[in-house]
Amino acid sequence: TLACIIGIVGGAIVWRLLKVDNQLRQDLIDTAQAEVTALRIGNFANYMDIQRSASDAFIFEQEQAYANYQLLKQAGRIQLTGDVLDVEIDENRGRVILREIIDGIPYKVMWFYWFYEEGGSSNQIGWRRVPDDLTFWGNEREIETDRVQVDYRTLDSLFAETLAKQIESWITAGCAELDCVTLPPQMTIKVVAERPARIAWSSADYWTLIVTSPYVERARADVAIAPEREAEIAREIAGRLLALRLNYGTLPQNSDAVWLYDDFARWLGNALRDEPQLGFMESLIALYGANAPQAVLTALPTASTLDSAVTVMLGAPLSALPVEQIAALDWRSYFQWRLDLESRILMQPGTGNLLDLYDLNDIYAAGEAARRQEDAAYAALPAPQVQRVDITRDAESQTYAYVEVIQPDAGTTSTIIWRLTDGTWKRRS
Repeated sequence: TLACIIGIVGGAIVWRLLKVDNQLRQDLIDTAQAEVTALRIGNFANYMDIQRSASDAFIFEQEQAYANYQLLKQAGRIQLTGDVLDVEIDENRGRVILREIIDGIPYKVMWFYWFYEEGGSSNQIGWRRVPDDLTFWGNEREIETDRVQVDYRTLDSLFAETLAKQIESWITAGCAELDCVTLPPQMTIKVVAERPARIAWSSADYWTLIVTSPYVERARADVAIAPEREAEIAREIAGRLLALRLNYGTLPQNSDAVWLYDDFARWLGNALRDEPQLGFMESLIALYGANAPQAVLTALPTASTLDSAVTVMLGAPLSALPVEQIAALDWRSYFQWRLDLESRILMQPGTGNLLDLYDLNDIYAAGEAARRQEDAAYAALPAPQVQRVDITRDAESQTYAYVEVIQPDAGTTSTIIWRLTDGTWKRRS
């Protein structure tokens, strides 16, 4: 009888605790959905009434978030479904993942809450939206394969598992493409909940890549890894494999080899994902065949100019090639790199010599280079964005590139002229 009584009392206590937990969970879901409803109907007062923080910055962020949601609604780009995909409660902390659709693509957004047991000065009791809690990400975990170790926390399980499989296959395929003499050491991928979002190599270990959790921002709901993030990670892996293949050699600062290296890594990253794109390497392969990448690898260690790379690959400098072959190559990324390099040199004196980028044999070009070097207003302009490149050769066998660009701040278009000289392209206007 005593055992029965104890069992009944214990069961009642458990039932009561479960009921309280279920009520807390339902209250949290109701609060999150009330927030979505306020966004959907455009009720700013109701939306802000759910926000609570001592931080003025957080309140301002939420005001901006509300405004951004309304702009998306007015443009017909967003569906605020209010679907709750996951709920997690840890004492007074709450975390809700909701589904929303933007431009036809489903996303997951994560909002954080705190359960206030006393109203305080604002008289707000219950769940209230609070600043993101980047410590509320679950327990630390690890996945280890032959070539990769992924460190992550529970919330990122699917992302980490997919990433481990992808990178393992990329390393194998990349080394096969590059004919690596040795395989790289085991690579470590650290998935972190930090801001600002980044994909970057650790300064403490050459083979450790830091990747921000997709939940720090909007996460794609239809794929484990968003295509653009996957492309960026593949590009970083390709770059490291390329460095290994070239025996970690350093390239001359601001040289054409730097651009050629980056474009090779971009091409290899896309090849690993089987996502072909248009670019210089792709046009080189189309023109000269599947052995072009190996020729580039041979040329890279000494390719301080385009001619030094092309001569190794083709046995002749660019100026000796038919203009039709030069025009068949996709030069857009090269000239964009040159414009970005010029902007960086002007904004960060000491990172290069602006005059090296100009055709100083032309009086007008030399004068413009000298003027721009002293013009703070010009230096502050964003780099023009390349739209189109046309290659011509005149009666005196001089080869020119006419590059159509758009100025991002003004939206105006213009044409910048480069001449092929001294083994590379030099700016003339």
